[in-house]
Amino acid sequence: MRFAILTDDSVLAQKLAKYFEKYSITIDAYCTELLILRAMRTITYDLVLLDAKSSVGLASSLLSWRNCNADFYTPAIILTSLLTWNVMQDWIEAGAHDVVSRIDVDQIGLRVCVALRRLAHCTRVDRIQIGDYVLNRGSDMVTCDGIDVSLTPREFSIAWLLFSNPGKFLSRSQITTSVWGNSEEVAARSLEQHIYKLRKKLGLSSTAAGASLRTVYALGYKLEISPDLRQTEKSAPEQLPSAVRAEGEGSDVRNSLTA
Repeated sequence: MRFAILTDDSVLAQKLAKYFEKYSITIDAYCTELLILRAMRTITYDLVLLDAKSSVGLASSLLSWRNCNADFYTPAIILTSLLTWNVMQDWIEAGAHDVVSRIDVDQIGLRVCVALRRLAHCTRVDRIQIGDYVLNRGSDMVTCDGIDVSLTPREFSIAWLLFSNPGKFLSRSQITTSVWGNSEEVAARSLEQHIYKLRKKLGLSSTAAGASLRTVYALGYKLEISPDLRQTEKSAPEQLPSAVRAEGEGSDVRNSLTA
């Protein structure tokens, strides 16, 4: 198995790498958000650890990006020294699967085991269908009324985010953070260009086709669906790591961590 950790604490990274090495788990450490974001575009991790000691903003931004671009069910665990109920609740609402003390390695190992067990009962959504629109994650392809429309990775990421939240307002900051990993002005300008192309490619300029992409002036965007257009989501079984594929199978990682 392979984990990723975002931290600027090299001592913590080495300590966790040594701890999980005995369970045949490799940990890739990244000290900046940009590096881990680039890696996650090409590497599928079984779990992500986010150190919030001195990079709370980065961890929050990464959670938002991951929810849009990576497998939603890849567990993300926050490591923090602030374990108040308010802090923990904020992290869970931001998309974290768990929150644990960053100085307690054994506790981290336990929470990792729990997260992987939960993963065994999840299904991965790779396909969204709303009316004549079908989005297939993995191919960056959208089918409109039976016609395949090829999108760039970022165009597809924006489309997936919008079609995952039909009828809901999404702020410009939410979208740019999810897709670009930041909300800087350059990303905001690029967002406008991508929205323009999505409207043109997918015919989202009016509700004549059943769906339209509406601009909420200076604030964000909303995918509006006509009343007679019903959303249908279909999911495919997730290919789980063999170590956690079935509750009854032997798992060195699971059994060792809970021993």
